[in-house]
Amino acid sequence: MAAKYLILAAELRQLCAQLHRQGERELPSEPELCRQTGYSRQTVRHALKLLEQEGSLIRIRGSGTYLADSFPGIGRIAVIVCCEEEYLYPQLLRDIDSVFQQRDYRVETYFTDNRIEKEREALARILADPPAGILIEGAKTALPSPNLDLFTRIDKLGIPLVWLHAPHIVPVHSPCVQDDNVGGAQLLTRYLLDKGHRDIAGIFKYDDLQGHERYRGFIKELVYAGRPPTDAQIHWYGTEERNAILKGRLDWLHRVVHTCITPCTAVICYNDEIAYPLIQCLRAAALRVPEDIAVVSFDNSHYCYLSPVPITSLGHERHQMGSSAALTLLAMIRGKKAHSIHLPWTLYERRSG
Repeated sequence: MAAKYLILAAELRQLCAQLHRQGERELPSEPELCRQTGYSRQTVRHALKLLEQEGSLIRIRGSGTYLADSFPGIGRIAVIVCCEEEYLYPQLLRDIDSVFQQRDYRVETYFTDNRIEKEREALARILADPPAGILIEGAKTALPSPNLDLFTRIDKLGIPLVWLHAPHIVPVHSPCVQDDNVGGAQLLTRYLLDKGHRDIAGIFKYDDLQGHERYRGFIKELVYAGRPPTDAQIHWYGTEERNAILKGRLDWLHRVVHTCITPCTAVICYNDEIAYPLIQCLRAAALRVPEDIAVVSFDNSHYCYLSPVPITSLGHERHQMGSSAALTLLAMIRGKKAHSIHLPWTLYERRSG
């Protein structure tokens, strides 16, 4: 049977892990540890000395016992997002950084380009030196993830994790801060129906869960209105098509205009990033927006103003997504119970709709 101080040392390592996740540095006093654990003063001292020799603790005479600066994760937050340059991310990351910097946490940011192999690389690096908490936007969240084994390891280590935009099935109890995508799509669809449109097209992203949720809200509202869509009214795209469009290769969108959208009088776009080049393609096909085809979208970004026809779009309050996610993770690090958040949309009506 292991010596009592070795058993206690193992318990104290778990306590140290809990403290660093909460952003705390000081351990309870020796008398308090004796009271909490039921071990003798001598056993407590032997266990603390062992952790000090390991480099996990620093004992300062007349002051107390503290986590060493080298203890894994102190003051560090890992943030994993899909893209460094996508139009919404710079502000999102600034909002996240602002919340954590005010509380003396250092943010380490990883970018996956929405690729599962890059997500795996980031998770492996994080697991090699665990932080106090993880804020992550999963890669291709609409598809089964091959990285669930690493998320399971994160769960077993007890590292607090908050999802951005869409959750995976592991860790089971990790909250998610996301848009009310179903409700938002219903709002846009009802807006177009109230404008008199009956044949409404939709363009959605198939490899992210947000696309499926927006599609679900779209068809839900159309079915409720007695106007269920046909396959010809729906078009799906993925990350590869998105990257090509951003590089100015619009062949895919031109085909969509002629096969999916032209028979309709309105279209709901997955986001402003697709609505902006779509309007260019519609105009190139001699179609007027909104006289021939109305275009509405999600995100209320700068694309709405850059467009030759300002875009009607759904948006959130400024800073809401990043700040909400960061504060949720901070609550978990401090041992508090955190819940998922669905952010409501506001409709900003402009000329395109």
